[in-house]
Amino acid sequence: MSWVKGTSLWIRHGRERQGTVIVVRRKLGNAVNRNRLKRRLRSLCLKNKKDIPKSLVIFCQLTATQTAFSELEQELKALLSKLAL
Repeated sequence: MSWVKGTSLWIRHGRERQGTVIVVRRKLGNAVNRNRLKRRLRSLCLKNKKDIPKSLVIFCQLTATQTAFSELEQELKALLSKLAL
């Protein structure tokens, strides 16, 4: 399984487990910033529930903490469409 790479997010299909896994490394900032990013991504996943596969892994890059919510949404939608191909 290969990653579909964007500027601030990478995504791929999960292996066996169902659900969405959001990976945010400690390099991305303190706990407040990391949790804010996870909350934003969880919200986007719920909002786009019909487009999300049953098993998905989202890996956040360093630029994701400075990315606006609307830009994260556009990038996630673009990556999901690439993943579906």
